[in-house]
Amino acid sequence: MATETHLIYFSEAAQLREYNGFAVEPSFQTRPGQIPSSVTLYTVVALRNTTGQREVLAEFPLELHAEIFRDMAKATARAL
Repeated sequence: MATETHLIYFSEAAQLREYNGFAVEPSFQTRPGQIPSSVTLYTVVALRNTTGQREVLAEFPLELHAEIFRDMAKATARAL
């Protein structure tokens, strides 16, 4: 079994105020030579307020972790 890491694509919590519409979506990865070769990751996506562009903010190996992060991101964005 491969170890999957948590990836967060921003450097400080204050950046979350630039986003809205946080959601969790599955991301299906294929990794040749790795066992298992197919991995499902869960991404947290949101819309950037200024452009309306959908962006991936974080990736998690477990859906529960992604859902918790999404909820914290929503609350943080509202509080800032």
